[in-house]
Amino acid sequence: MNNIENKNFNILLIEDNSADVRLIKELLKDSAEFKFDLEAYSRLSESLNNLKTKNFDVILLDLTLPDSDRESTLERVLSFTDAIPIIILTGLDDKDFALLSLQKGAQDYIVKSELNGPSLTRAILYAIERHRIESEKVSDKVLKMQFDEKDKEILNFLQENYRISYKDLSKNVNLAASTIHNRVQNMVKEGIITKFDTLVDPFKVGYESIAILGLSVDPMKLEEIAKKLADYDDIQLVASSTGDHNLLVKIIAKDEKNLWRFINDEIKTLDGIQHPINVSSFIDLYKMTHKVKFKIQKKV
Repeated sequence: MNNIENKNFNILLIEDNSADVRLIKELLKDSAEFKFDLEAYSRLSESLNNLKTKNFDVILLDLTLPDSDRESTLERVLSFTDAIPIIILTGLDDKDFALLSLQKGAQDYIVKSELNGPSLTRAILYAIERHRIESEKVSDKVLKMQFDEKDKEILNFLQENYRISYKDLSKNVNLAASTIHNRVQNMVKEGIITKFDTLVDPFKVGYESIAILGLSVDPMKLEEIAKKLADYDDIQLVASSTGDHNLLVKIIAKDEKNLWRFINDEIKTLDGIQHPINVSSFIDLYKMTHKVKFKIQKKV
């Protein structure tokens, strides 16, 4: 499987309308930056047979096919493989059903009548990146299964007072201090605990302006830009996201003037960020925390 940094992508198109097949082939040829190798099949059975022997980076899927109905096509593909991102090809009258397909496991949908080269290329790149992120989350679930109630209790206490001794902790969680030490070291090793630190409320130390920025970033430059933004002391959060923007940023500033100066002088000057930038400034703060408070299940 390719990742988003590569520029050659193998695409499986499952579409029985020959005119739509020709259109998609032409639109993909127009990309100057990427190379798309496309194989098209009109029947689902043919497509699934080719998935047994060939590797594809993304599937473009029409739901209504000669050998499969709209309601079962996506399920049949997902039951065969969930390792490849799927983009649904749909008509305007199928838009609501396409949205349901996202809930079932598709990464995106495209209305055929609105197809153009840039939107198709963007959809393919975003689908590959989102699928990669989701696959990593699935891998993390294996680790979470080993994360038990005692670990949660320990974390609850450490988040309230990270300087608490293991001896004092043992009195609260009913474990030996040496056992707690080993559990904490394992959580540090696995990345569950990222650091022991002092948490500061920015509003209480003179930062009057806090804002969340929604950024649309060139997928090929997403990692590069995210790392650059993460180096700024004024930025507290950098996260890739789904929805209208693929990168979210949280900024703190002394006041509105400094906030907008930072956005204009630093954020907007980065190559690869598309305009306009969506800015949501905080007005009243009702809750802000970095803590993850676990509900402990009491043994009956």
